[in-house]
Amino acid sequence: MLPRRKLQPDGHWWVGLDVNASQGVQCGPLIFLAGQVDLDASAVQQNPGDLSAQADAAMGHIYSVLREAKAELSDLVKLTVFYVSAGEVSEAELLAQLADFFASASKPGPAITMVPVPALAFPGMMIEIEGIAMRGHNGDPLPRAAAWDPECPALPYPFAHAVRCGEMLFTSGITAENADGAIACPGSLLEQSRVVLPKIDRLLGQLGADLQDSVKTNVFNVEPGTADEWGSPALTRAAFYNEPGPAATGISLPYLQPAGLMLRNDVIAMRGLDGSRLPRQHVWPDQHWDWPVHLPYRHGIACGDLVFLGGQVALSPKGDVLHDGEMSPQTSISMENIGRVLAELGLGFEHVVKVNSFYTGGAGTDVLRSNAEVRFSNFVTEPGPVSTGVPVPYLAYQGMVTEIDIIAMR
Repeated sequence: MLPRRKLQPDGHWWVGLDVNASQGVQCGPLIFLAGQVDLDASAVQQNPGDLSAQADAAMGHIYSVLREAKAELSDLVKLTVFYVSAGEVSEAELLAQLADFFASASKPGPAITMVPVPALAFPGMMIEIEGIAMRGHNGDPLPRAAAWDPECPALPYPFAHAVRCGEMLFTSGITAENADGAIACPGSLLEQSRVVLPKIDRLLGQLGADLQDSVKTNVFNVEPGTADEWGSPALTRAAFYNEPGPAATGISLPYLQPAGLMLRNDVIAMRGLDGSRLPRQHVWPDQHWDWPVHLPYRHGIACGDLVFLGGQVALSPKGDVLHDGEMSPQTSISMENIGRVLAELGLGFEHVVKVNSFYTGGAGTDVLRSNAEVRFSNFVTEPGPVSTGVPVPYLAYQGMVTEIDIIAMR
């Protein structure tokens, strides 16, 4: 197993649960950062309800974790920003505030995905920011290239629509908006799905790759959490991928910003430095759960030293929800499914460096505990993975209450 280092600054904030989680994990050239929030070391929410103050604090925490790795904000290649809004927050203003932290950056990036949600884990919490950075084995900054699509809304510099660092490529959350902010086919998830995937392919193409190099796709789409609503758009997006395709996580949301936007999609891709496609291993354990429509995605993908799992849920092989509405049993089943996929690749939970959990139930420590304590009971070796936990009002199936994905390194 590749050596890995736990990043845990002295006096850093604490979520208030006794779990084996890390604020950051450094493994090879990759630095994974947990979702950073404005709590203090006693798990008390700071600046409740103040998005701007919490955004500054979260970025300050990101910088603190990076310094533990002798890295800088300019080493970030991807940020994902979950923020509380029902349409009243100006996403452009929030992006500009975050961009100010990179004023001295000498290179472009990171890619960035913005995700509005009705609530976060604690009452009064307004923002959670997770990240991935890359730094050379010898501590030197790594060269990178960036791409921008003139058919996408401009991002404040240095944020880029896509970034490549070595064999790794990361896109921002891409939408059906054009450069002027007009939305193609407002309110239609199906038609916007046809618009977004070619944009992602073009961005990857600028950096010497294409959509078929994707190892992970993350889809945030506006629909009510029923297969009748997301099935046809999912098939439309799936048609852009060869089979076997990437690992996939799809999260249902009640809205995106601006109104009429139905889809935000980002991907992680990998391509050889010599331009060759990298070999990969796809896994689908026997009797594993499946979607009600045929999709090309796989539950697990190994490429180089990295392993990506799609969102794991408590479904039967026939697609029936198990333990309808019960958080702890569904979390246990999701984690058992993660363990099964990892085992197919000869790995275990000790290889996991990053875990993301989406769960229903809204803000509150009791809801968080019912998911996090079960989830982290599987991680018994140090360093524990970084974690981001995001409450959502519902998931893709009625009665489903959690979806969990991971990144592991061999």
